[in-house]
Amino acid sequence: MIFDINIKKEYNTFNYILIVGRGRRSVMLKKIAFKAIFGILLSGLIIIFAYSVSAAESYSTGTYLVTEENGVHLYEKSEISVDFNTTAGKGAYINVIKVSGNFGYTVYDSIYGWVDLTSGVEFIDKMPSITDEGKIEGTKGIEITEKPDKLTYIEGEESADITGLKVSLIFDDKQGSKMEVTGYTVSFPDLDTYGAKKVTVYYGGYSASFDITVNKVPVTGIVITMPLKTSYVEGEAISFDGLTVKAYYSDGRDKGQGIVLEKGEYTVSGAAEGDTGLSPGTYKVTVTYKYPEISAEFHIYVSEKFVTELKLIKMPQNVNLYQGQTFNKSDFVLSATYDNGITEEITDFDIEYDNMQIGKHTARIYYYDRYVAFDYIVYELFESYIELGDTTAVGSYLNNDIDFSKLKVYVVYNSGERKEITDYTLKHNIDITKAGEYPVTVVYKDFTKIFYYTVAQKYTVIAGDVNLDGKITSADARLALRNAAGLETLSEEAFLAADVNSDKKVTASDARKILRVSAGLDRF
Repeated sequence: MIFDINIKKEYNTFNYILIVGRGRRSVMLKKIAFKAIFGILLSGLIIIFAYSVSAAESYSTGTYLVTEENGVHLYEKSEISVDFNTTAGKGAYINVIKVSGNFGYTVYDSIYGWVDLTSGVEFIDKMPSITDEGKIEGTKGIEITEKPDKLTYIEGEESADITGLKVSLIFDDKQGSKMEVTGYTVSFPDLDTYGAKKVTVYYGGYSASFDITVNKVPVTGIVITMPLKTSYVEGEAISFDGLTVKAYYSDGRDKGQGIVLEKGEYTVSGAAEGDTGLSPGTYKVTVTYKYPEISAEFHIYVSEKFVTELKLIKMPQNVNLYQGQTFNKSDFVLSATYDNGITEEITDFDIEYDNMQIGKHTARIYYYDRYVAFDYIVYELFESYIELGDTTAVGSYLNNDIDFSKLKVYVVYNSGERKEITDYTLKHNIDITKAGEYPVTVVYKDFTKIFYYTVAQKYTVIAGDVNLDGKITSADARLALRNAAGLETLSEEAFLAADVNSDKKVTASDARKILRVSAGLDRF
């Protein structure tokens, strides 16, 4: 049955006529309201839109095959970003364990992340999913189904190669089904040392391993050409110029001619190039390549050096001494030239001189079997006078015992040196019952010196009471501040009262503390 559907518009009306015809016959539906027809059409559009929305593609958990040539990224969050955790290569299987919008949470190479499921991947339902713990559901392990083509290596000369390696996932079923997988991680051991090694493969929380062998380098021996110089004088720098080392191999790489080794490919022991500290004697030098048994030896000889010239290049401006004085060796520097042609400064030497006999003398500075000399004079040393230390603190309070414990007495020599002495005597007439200053004479041999001993009245000092009026006010703070600024001189008692923090000085900090105490904001 064929229907022709046409819509006509009647002239000068807003009515439409729907004509349904079969062949030539037709039925006219008269005057259907325009608004009704429009409503029906609008409803149809809504239904079609709803269907298109419901038919939009949705994603589910399961396994996806990476089809993108450059692989797909695993992002930190369920959104496309310039930062990503890793890239799953083409052909890899990624197992999505949960879905958020167009992104699936998956794991690849033991690294978790979100992958965009809209492109670059193809859903396949024959692979199991991965649990939140990272295990593959329905599996019990992995198996190395084919080992790599390369299982033997030469120590330090080759890098890891997994060409030919095949890994299968083993299912937990009666048949022990297997499926080849990619995206596994391979952990290789150190290939720079020989021996039997184990390579471990990781996939989906499982591991399997296979053995490889790292063989020694097939070197059979070395032949050396001696350095140009093997005899040295003590202090000369050792040089291996001219030394060549040629290695021979059993695998034919050297074509029977040997291969000359570069420095750094072999080691030298027994002496070091550039060493200047070898003592006289004979030294065996061993050259080793790869293994202790692959070595060769030669000898070098170091003879004792002799000083051919010794010069005094630095000495004190004044070399004269007073009796008992000594020379400071750091004031002297020598220059020594050896038979090996080397010249160097010398500070380690012996010096002989007389510092007691008055008069002119000659001193000798010895180094090896040579010496240099210089003249000097020893002057008589005698005592010139005595002097006293600070005597302002020498004294006592009224009715207290006389105290000279703080008195310091020095004897001064004609050389300008001074030395503290204690074998002096004191002459005085101090009355401890009367405050005042009393003269005291210090007598040492033929020398005398006078100072004044203070007998002071003792006051009861109140912290902060700088003007000693028995109370603490802002006037005390002002007085302390003026003293701190150098504008006021305080008596001993006032100074003690002003030094409220007991640091032996009066500062603005003391004045501030006093002011706060006077205002009732602080206390001592």
